[in-house]
Amino acid sequence: MSKIGLIWRTVRYLQCRQLVYQVINRLRRRPRLRLPKHLPAIQFVRVPEADKPVSYENRAFTFLNQSVQFDSEIDWNYAENGKLWTYNLTYFDYLNQGEKELAAGLWLIRQFMAKTDLVAAGLEPYPTSLRIMNWVQFLSRHRMQDDLVNTHLFAQVHLLSRRLEYHLGGNHLLENGFALLAGGLFFRNKSWFEKGSKLLRAELAEQILLDGAHAERSPMYHQILLDRLLDVLIMLQNDTWHGDSALVELLTTKAVVMLRWLTGITFSNGDVPMVNDAAFGIAPTTEQIQKKAEMVLSTACSERLTRSPQSESKESGYRLFRYSDYEFFADVGAVGPDYQPGHAHADTFSFVLYVHGQPVIVDSGTSTYQSGLRRSWERSTAAHNTVEINGTDSSEVWAGFRVGRRAYVTLLVDEEAVLLAQHDGYSSVGITHQRTWHFEPTRICILDQITRNTSGGYEPLTAVARLHFHPDVALNLTSDGVAAGPLTLTFQSDKPPIVAVKSYDMATGFNQLRTAHCLEITFVNCLNTIVTLAE
Repeated sequence: MSKIGLIWRTVRYLQCRQLVYQVINRLRRRPRLRLPKHLPAIQFVRVPEADKPVSYENRAFTFLNQSVQFDSEIDWNYAENGKLWTYNLTYFDYLNQGEKELAAGLWLIRQFMAKTDLVAAGLEPYPTSLRIMNWVQFLSRHRMQDDLVNTHLFAQVHLLSRRLEYHLGGNHLLENGFALLAGGLFFRNKSWFEKGSKLLRAELAEQILLDGAHAERSPMYHQILLDRLLDVLIMLQNDTWHGDSALVELLTTKAVVMLRWLTGITFSNGDVPMVNDAAFGIAPTTEQIQKKAEMVLSTACSERLTRSPQSESKESGYRLFRYSDYEFFADVGAVGPDYQPGHAHADTFSFVLYVHGQPVIVDSGTSTYQSGLRRSWERSTAAHNTVEINGTDSSEVWAGFRVGRRAYVTLLVDEEAVLLAQHDGYSSVGITHQRTWHFEPTRICILDQITRNTSGGYEPLTAVARLHFHPDVALNLTSDGVAAGPLTLTFQSDKPPIVAVKSYDMATGFNQLRTAHCLEITFVNCLNTIVTLAE
């Protein structure tokens, strides 16, 4: 019954459209390309400079910090490093790494074309979408007219147009829409262009929150999607064939609010918080995106860009408090959209602290998407800077990308120097967690209160708060508390709290771990954590 209940708590949030397409997707045959009988005409589009990181050299591919060299033929189904690595192999980002030589790029494309009938994961809609974008950009940049390549690319866009990822939604569906627009422009295909336009209009309205954040609340995916949106804007702004000025204005408006939000949660050293599924070295940096935006967004957008997002909606639930000596990021929002929380972690009320531009208290990060103990731990409440009760997660994360019961937040106070909220992630055991942050120029006070929802006699409640420190930060227990790099921490509770130093592995990228230290504070009913910056 417990497994049935878990599945019910997961699927009950799905949209009707998702349920229908989940069935359709499972009944479909494996994807196959159908080459057109007639040679398609093309029109090169305006594309950005090649700016992808180097991932291919001397027949060696490096993705997710794992390198594989193919001495003869490329195995497009290579699976030893997991499905995400295989996906990356078929994205073809490497066509747009610096100024990729035309001959080398065409050789890679033809290698793929020769093996298409055997390709499995690479023909799924998501990698197909990214590959379409990369092929269109590469061919347009080099003004390359190759009939066989164009025919093959045409077949890929046609395949995508019939297999949009309505069963998943989220960032996948946005990538489908971007690729259809690019394919429609490249082949002057009105049907694809209009389908992509309709899809983007609907999904951007749903997925971009009022404060500009992407609904899945991963800063990494936000950067990826904003960068892709700017690429499409470059194509649209320099092409009159589509005649859809309203779409250009819509994408411009979304780019402005997304960029403003991204700037608002980027630390002064250029990092973004690695919350939910996010990892260093995957997405373009905020600085790279800002430079591209300067070329795409008109001066008329400057006023909208400079307005502070703090004066508008805060729907994402993310806050970044900036003081002269520190920056403090707090999560008081939903774990993700109810219908697609696949990239969510059980991290409600977690936070990240940078001091003098350097990470001190950090998110433990994401190192893998492969199901297993590591993936489960990285998504757990215990892996984040928040409170765990009864050894269970505040949101019921399971498998690789599933969430059953999820925590909902009630924001009580949201002011310049005070943030107070409570969540119901432990309502299944009759408990509420409330956290208050008080900010001063050199001190932060964090008050956690654990209360039972039912009336009755007094019963002490025990919980564990955790603080994960960056690997470069040394911890020393003192008679008064803990010295941690530039910080001094003290703890107060109804009973003397038990403070322990534990080791953990911080993800510094996919498949990269560094050993660091975590503080575990066991307390009863309430815990007051006082963080003081060294003078």
